[in-house]
Amino acid sequence: MRVVHIADPHLGYRAYNRVTPAGINVREADVFTAFRRALERVTTIEPDLILIAGDLFHVVRPSNLTIQRTFLELVNLRKRVQAPIVIIGGNHDSPRSVDTGCILDLYANLPGIYVAHTEYVQVPLRDLDTSVFCLCHRALPYLSSIRIEPDPSSRYNILLAHGTVEGVARQSYDEYQIKPSQVISEDWDYVAFGHYHVFEQLAANAYYAGSLEYTSTNIWSETSHPKGFIEYDLENRRLLQFHEIETRAVIDLRPLDAKDLTAQELSQAIEQRVSAVRGGHLNKIIRLIVENVSRSVQADLDYAVIRRIRSEALHFELQLRPPQTSHRASLSRGPGPARPLEAEWEEFARDYPVAPGIDRDHLIQLGRDYLARLITSE
Repeated sequence: MRVVHIADPHLGYRAYNRVTPAGINVREADVFTAFRRALERVTTIEPDLILIAGDLFHVVRPSNLTIQRTFLELVNLRKRVQAPIVIIGGNHDSPRSVDTGCILDLYANLPGIYVAHTEYVQVPLRDLDTSVFCLCHRALPYLSSIRIEPDPSSRYNILLAHGTVEGVARQSYDEYQIKPSQVISEDWDYVAFGHYHVFEQLAANAYYAGSLEYTSTNIWSETSHPKGFIEYDLENRRLLQFHEIETRAVIDLRPLDAKDLTAQELSQAIEQRVSAVRGGHLNKIIRLIVENVSRSVQADLDYAVIRRIRSEALHFELQLRPPQTSHRASLSRGPGPARPLEAEWEEFARDYPVAPGIDRDHLIQLGRDYLARLITSE
């Protein structure tokens, strides 16, 4: 009995204001390509069951094009693979109000596709003698009152959940977190998690599959982790394979220290660091952090070079950080690794709902500029 575990496709995700010749946001197209590649791989595996552990969509109201393309992909998958598909709602694609319709219900009209997005439910798959218990994101506030246990009448029992398990993420802003003791037990044949975008094993029978592409609020923390999905053997309770999926290159370059550098020297160092990217920087997503940049050096940088790099890469994020003052350094001292204010701001702004028409990347850059002025003026 083989199960495919996919999580966090985030279809409809957009970033960087670059479009394809067809007028589609480039990152939106990248994310859908990764989803299509994953489903194509699934057809070659021919599993007995397919699980999608939340956040099929990046937003509650995806575009008509995203809805249609997803519908066609799932129809095609069902034609080529007989395995039933169980989908649960995540924090991104589940409406806050119960009275608001959820787009996931559309796909429940397709034969062999089961959807859960409002409450904790059991999906019995009698042909497989299997029960899938769905702990969707909207059920997390009621977790303490839910009796989470397998069905002894089913040969196989799977828990499918979307949320943050305590201790997994180094920093999490989730209001409702899941205690491992609530969901991880040898009584389950498999526990499939979504929400955390990195592949990670929590127990011999419990895994986060991670996302299929780089769509989290802090993609730079994931650059050393491959993207893909899980193939798991229920009968023997073992991981068969983590199937890696090709994505657009996301590169977090080694930081530069601008201390004692002139503007010309720093400009050359930036250009050299980017030029050293294996395979070139064309159409890639790249970040470079430069520490200890004084206001005078920042003002005299060769911005023509920076603009050229930004035009050639899909996205070039250059973070120019001012010298740390003793006051700021003292604030950062404490238990555990300190995070720059700029990183905290970006993570918050990436996830904050903005009004239509607002350029999120421009908003983030404005915030960085204000922080830089504030810190420099101390």
